[in-house]
Amino acid sequence: MKSGSFFALLAGVAVGATLGILLAPDKGEETRKKIKKTAGDCVDKVKEKISDLKASKEDDDVDPAEQPNLA
Repeated sequence: MKSGSFFALLAGVAVGATLGILLAPDKGEETRKKIKKTAGDCVDKVKEKISDLKASKEDDDVDPAEQPNLA
């Protein structure tokens, strides 16, 4: 999956979850708590994905000195 489509999907999930919470029949205080928790969960997921992408990128970067000489 391309990183752009992943972030679009993540944004869509976040917007959908936020709208679902806002439209739910709860008191304002409870709604704010839910929004705060949902936002925190989304931030954690994004940080985890970024960390995974960085680790994947580091695994892809190979030191030319370590590659066998094919010539």
